[in-house]
Amino acid sequence: MTEGRPVGVLTGPGRQPAALLVVLSLHAAVALGMVLKLVLPRRIEVPPEMEALDELVSAVQSLPYWIYLPCWLLTAVLAAVARLHLWCARDPAGLPSGVARRYRRALVVMLLLPFAVLSLPVIPLLAWPGAWAATVLLCLPTTAYALTLVHCAQRFRRIPVPLLLAAFGWGAVIAAGFGGTMNDWWSGFSTLHFPLPENPLDATYRKTIGAPMVAGFFEEFGKAAGVAVLFLLHRRHFDGVVSGIVIGAATGIGFNFTESVVYMSEWGGAAANFHHWGRQALGLMAAHTAFTAVAGAGIGLARQLRGRPRQLTAVGTGFLTAAGAHFCNNSVIDYLAKGSPRWLPAGEAAGILIVLPAQILLLQGPLVVLYVLLLRRGLRSQAGGLEAALGSLPPRARQAITTDEAALLLSPARRFRLKVDALRTRGALRQRLDAHRRLVRLHAAQLDLATERWHHLRGERDPAAPDDAVLCERILALKGHPAGPHVCPSPPAPRVPQPPVPMPAPAGGKDA
Repeated sequence: MTEGRPVGVLTGPGRQPAALLVVLSLHAAVALGMVLKLVLPRRIEVPPEMEALDELVSAVQSLPYWIYLPCWLLTAVLAAVARLHLWCARDPAGLPSGVARRYRRALVVMLLLPFAVLSLPVIPLLAWPGAWAATVLLCLPTTAYALTLVHCAQRFRRIPVPLLLAAFGWGAVIAAGFGGTMNDWWSGFSTLHFPLPENPLDATYRKTIGAPMVAGFFEEFGKAAGVAVLFLLHRRHFDGVVSGIVIGAATGIGFNFTESVVYMSEWGGAAANFHHWGRQALGLMAAHTAFTAVAGAGIGLARQLRGRPRQLTAVGTGFLTAAGAHFCNNSVIDYLAKGSPRWLPAGEAAGILIVLPAQILLLQGPLVVLYVLLLRRGLRSQAGGLEAALGSLPPRARQAITTDEAALLLSPARRFRLKVDALRTRGALRQRLDAHRRLVRLHAAQLDLATERWHHLRGERDPAAPDDAVLCERILALKGHPAGPHVCPSPPAPRVPQPPVPMPAPAGGKDA
């Protein structure tokens, strides 16, 4: 066994250990809730005739924790086995790093499994399966539209579609499961472990006033954790504020999809129209989408900042803004739900057509304006950076991006028109689609090269990003140039004229 630095599950190259720690922080919050529920004494005395019912309710409320405990035990066993294996099989040739990476992936899957299980709406699935399936189908078109809109908001280099879908999946599954766990914890914890107010009929008073705060903090924490994990694992695809907003908005859209399905399918879809109108129409690009977009903007901004304090400040500011806006939104909505003030219009139709749009406009509108302004500012900064990068391309990259092509890349409108013209040319439909597809791939490859050049000029290029020579080779291959080891050669050096070499004189002196 060779000696060297030990390779552990939480050590090694790359940012996978940091991503694993972010996932562990979610479990730390769940474990803290379990400890508080066990340690703090109960403040409500249950009558003897209600003890059986109380035990049944406590058992039902404890079901989520019985899902976490086996996963924690299996995770601890897997971590111990991984540590022992890596300690006994250290090899400087690089094998342990690959083994450690696989162990880390297995640990992440094991840690994410309880959140995925708890994100399933068990009661609607069992009680109203038809309503649940219908609401899923009803929410899919609007959700797909929102994801498409977010994806198209990127005017230059775009986040890969699989990464965008991964953010959506995190919000719909992992963040929804974590948020539901913490909301259920507060629902039972606040009722049993806080002293009751003077009026015994207000037993849920503290639960009601604390629910907006708990939901605002922990739901945003679960969604922001997903953006942070994707940033740590795929940092080279994050270019700044724009990328953070896009990933954050996709995560919020996923959470909004799951929450919409849960509320719309309750009681067989009795309030499906109201929730679809508020969550999938008026609040589609607001609410969770806006909250997490602002949190993602902070993470994207940290990508371009130097110094750990400034980066942490940007991330913390984005998260606290999102959590605070979420808390204010839920608090006001809960207050109005208890009893509408006299100055509000009365009636169900007025509530749906006047009160609900006004609530979204006043409570969520500022966050929408904020992330739209941040997106606009980020796009301008990106355009200026790409212009500087394209103007300072090295000679070997001029063959991959010519001067005319550089001007085209800086104009999204001209690129869009060129793609449309490729579809309108004469010829078979398959040929036009192939031409359009090659053009899209060519522009994407050229924007990759220009963006990496921009990061290089700023001194923030990611080590995992491909080399310029690889990007040039990809571009020239899309252009139809023969690929080879020197696809972006430097221009030949100018030939320096040499002085003429004097001819030797013939033997014998003068010519005959």
